[in-house]
Amino acid sequence: MAMTGTRGALAREKLAAMTPGSRELHERGAKVLPVEVVPTFEMPSPIYVRSMEGARITDVDGNEWLDLTMGAGPHVLGHRPKVIEDALHEQLRRGWHVVLHNERQVELAELLADAAPIAEQTIFCNSGTEATMYAMRVARAFTGREKVAVFDGNYHGAHDYALVKADPESPRHAPTGKVIGRGVPRAIGDDTMVVLPYRDPAAFDIVRARKDELAMVMVQSVQNTVPRDDSGPWLQELRAVCKANGVLFMLDEVVTGFRLGWGGGMEYFGLDADLATFGKALGGGLPIGALSGRGDIVNLLGRSWTDPKGVFSGGTFSGNPLSMAAGIAALGHMQANKATLYPYLNTQGARLAAAVNSFCEERQIGAQLLNAGSIFYMHFKRGIDSSRDLADENKDAEREFYVNLTSKGVIVPGIHLFFTSAAHTPGDIDTIATAFQDALMDTREDGFL
Repeated sequence: MAMTGTRGALAREKLAAMTPGSRELHERGAKVLPVEVVPTFEMPSPIYVRSMEGARITDVDGNEWLDLTMGAGPHVLGHRPKVIEDALHEQLRRGWHVVLHNERQVELAELLADAAPIAEQTIFCNSGTEATMYAMRVARAFTGREKVAVFDGNYHGAHDYALVKADPESPRHAPTGKVIGRGVPRAIGDDTMVVLPYRDPAAFDIVRARKDELAMVMVQSVQNTVPRDDSGPWLQELRAVCKANGVLFMLDEVVTGFRLGWGGGMEYFGLDADLATFGKALGGGLPIGALSGRGDIVNLLGRSWTDPKGVFSGGTFSGNPLSMAAGIAALGHMQANKATLYPYLNTQGARLAAAVNSFCEERQIGAQLLNAGSIFYMHFKRGIDSSRDLADENKDAEREFYVNLTSKGVIVPGIHLFFTSAAHTPGDIDTIATAFQDALMDTREDGFL
């Protein structure tokens, strides 16, 4: 049984007293749901949401919380911004599903091309997972090569090929692949995937040595668990190595797209790519995914599967009018306000990280808040450069910290990757910083830090 301390026990009691309705729903759900809809977002205490507005959510018991989930990233503008709500109401009057082409698909693809000039052609799907799946498929078809390289610590969705991660027992500079979880065929792994070391020049040598096997290298410009804003030079060199060796380069912008800047990670780090995947913020809070890139590559997905060069794609809800309408409203607003929106997000993000990190340094607390703009992850260890540095992190402190933080009215999702939004005021950022500081002290008082 996991140990706890006095402050942690009080925080748990407080949360239980605040949320009887959520606990009842959780018990009901356990009878019909083997896990919650997305198990990675399990909270220290069950919290079921009834409504949301701006930077806040309200649960079924009437408690209001400052929210840092932001839908796991899509809500760059906050919950229920009027511009998106109005667009959805207008589309609902027209209809909400049609399977045939609809005019909004063209408009959203044009906005995407404005933000990412590499997006000569785009296909829409329903999630980032689908987008990366199509990217791997079309890269293999275009190059005639079977293997795709991914990086240690990067996340590209929940399909089988994306579940190949670095074996923690393998060398840091030459990792080998290991499938995460059961049910993934054994043929997926080293037979089809290559794992590279992130933020490590050794990756360049592996790409050069295996260029004749590799269809594509895919990378997140910002890792979910180790968000940093200083990876630009390394990413630029990786891109150059791929180009020089005839290997396709794909940037996974599902998290970073329209969040780091209007042009996402490509703009933020000065990159281009052969392919890029998008999701989350692209749909304004509705389900969406997209694969964009060079026309000669993406075009293969537009051909019939009976065509010798055709690559199969399909989905009943791909390009759904509601997702298109929400995406157009969100991107249109971001485009019109990019000169003020992104400096605000990144300034407030830096301010929150500085407040927490200076507090930890002054009090010699073994924790660090990493961020890239408005993307954050709190770690209970110092000096983290990549995911390989997380092996001996203080997980007991992490668990207790989030119990204490939640009891103070601030919600961070169970995955512990969190976000701020344009709806978070400077006062909200101050409140969040204070809650983090107080939760750290509570965790230290209980002997975990």
